[in-house]
Amino acid sequence: MTGLPQTELLPGHPVARASDVDEAHEAVTRTYLPHRLEVLDREIDLDMRLNAVRVGAVTAGYLRYGSAVRLGTVDAGNYHVNIPVTGHSEQRCGSWEPVYAGPGRAAVFVPGYPADMRWGAACAQLCLMIDRHELELALQRQIGRPLGERLSFTTAMDLHTPAARSWLEVLALLEREASRPGGITHHPAAAAHLQSLVIAGLLLAQPNNYSDHLHAPAAPAPPRALRRAVELIEDDPGLPWTSSTLAREVSVSVRALQEGFQRWFALTPMAYLRDVRLTRVHDELAVADPGGTTIAAVAGRWGFLHAGRFSTAYRRKFGVLPSETLHGRHPMKGTTG
Repeated sequence: MTGLPQTELLPGHPVARASDVDEAHEAVTRTYLPHRLEVLDREIDLDMRLNAVRVGAVTAGYLRYGSAVRLGTVDAGNYHVNIPVTGHSEQRCGSWEPVYAGPGRAAVFVPGYPADMRWGAACAQLCLMIDRHELELALQRQIGRPLGERLSFTTAMDLHTPAARSWLEVLALLEREASRPGGITHHPAAAAHLQSLVIAGLLLAQPNNYSDHLHAPAAPAPPRALRRAVELIEDDPGLPWTSSTLAREVSVSVRALQEGFQRWFALTPMAYLRDVRLTRVHDELAVADPGGTTIAAVAGRWGFLHAGRFSTAYRRKFGVLPSETLHGRHPMKGTTG
């Protein structure tokens, strides 16, 4: 099991349905990269299905071939991860050992190397493409310095590790929200945060040549940088802040920023941001006209798009429901965190 639904993913984002080889080839080239496509069993209908969505620097696609196929690329310009949803495949990046991908095992591809893939009949995969520049920039921000050598991942990914399972939950959220009308992928602030989670999750979940740096203890950001980060959040909490963008603005690494927030506020930077946004929602509801205001509209403006989770967080902080604030019952005292 991958943690993803064992059904067609991203059904609301169809790109192609093809039995013709040329049509299937053109659709995948347009969505991902130039490649070769060879049908290995012409007795079975190709029945290619491709659904895909782009969230910032991340392209996520559900790709299925009804018959056995072989795909090859000369050189990938970006990072790719192929996660089987059903079926099995044999996938090789450069001269590394082939990855026999199936339930619990995915394949990772790095830029600059050819790829060779054999997909079994009815094999379906969630195929991720992550922009090379954005991924390497995120890594630089995490470790707080320029890269000394190109980022390279281990090509076989064990999906049963705790870090990988957490990452799969992020991908499941992306798939679910992209398929839901009005989901968070349609809102810039939330989509930027989701992109950041996908990228950071991959860096932490998959062994790479910077893993020692990523997992080593980090010194907390100095108080001056923390004060500036808090000012940025307080001055404009509606901006699509992420830990990476905040760290860049205050000239520290992401890990130093996170350590500093944990030490001084016992919160992550994003939890602090959520707390500030909850306060802004409360302030709006407290003075709003109940007859002309909806809670969903106010919450949505501040990035809260899941009604149940928003209501729970609001009540935990203020001791009342959002509807009670809107209709005149204000809390005596809010909590922090």
